[in-house]
Amino acid sequence: MEDFFIIRLGEDEYSNHLEYDEMAIEYCVDILDIPEDKIEGVNILNDHKIELTLQDLEKEDVTEDWYVNLHKISD
Repeated sequence: MEDFFIIRLGEDEYSNHLEYDEMAIEYCVDILDIPEDKIEGVNILNDHKIELTLQDLEKEDVTEDWYVNLHKISD
C-alpha cells in the first residue's frame, strides 16, 4: 500500500494560488477529499506539483474513493 504520492495540480483557481504547505493540506482535504487524519505531510514542489505523504493507512483505505482517485492523479 503506497503512502507517498507526487500530484500534479490542476489548472483551477484553487490550486493556482497555493503558497504554503498548510494551503496544500487544505487542498488535499477540500478538493481531493483525503481525510485529514490520513495526511502526514504535504510539500509544494516546483512544476505545479505537490508531494503528499500519508499515515495510518489501513487495508480498507485502498478501496476508498479518495485513495483510488489519488492513484489515478499521481505521477
